[in-house]
Amino acid sequence: MARKFSNQDEIEHKKREDNIRYLYFSRYLMVRYTVIFFLFSNLLWLLILLEYQKMPGIILSGLMTFLSGIAAIEQLTKMHNHKSDVPVTRIYLWIQIIINILVIICTFIPLKMNFLPFITNSSLKYLILTFLLLGIIVGLSSERRIHNIRRGKDRYLKVI
Repeated sequence: MARKFSNQDEIEHKKREDNIRYLYFSRYLMVRYTVIFFLFSNLLWLLILLEYQKMPGIILSGLMTFLSGIAAIEQLTKMHNHKSDVPVTRIYLWIQIIINILVIICTFIPLKMNFLPFITNSSLKYLILTFLLLGIIVGLSSERRIHNIRRGKDRYLKVI
């Protein structure tokens, strides 16, 4: 009979450890979705530029796709790593924000044909600008989320 309680205690202990691990993993949920959103956006941008054969844009979008892939891998390691910092993701998000700002500037100068050759009219230009601005806002909010986690001010930490 004592052995039964021991097994049940072990099961409860395992459940508690799993719950804590999932809570640590959930702290970065929004950041993880942001990185995946940027990964697929950059990949789509790369595929479009491959069709247009614009080498400067292919290099930039390829680099951003690669960097977002590395940040996504770092996010996957959060299941087993309880450290509150994600340095690769932080650096990547700042690079993505800067690239979005530079691409916004490029939409108003002739250089846009190397990075956004598919913009053929002003309606499409404003749509792309909206997506780029949205990317900046999402990137900044993710950066803010990481900052709060690093400082211990996120709501998940209270539960853990």
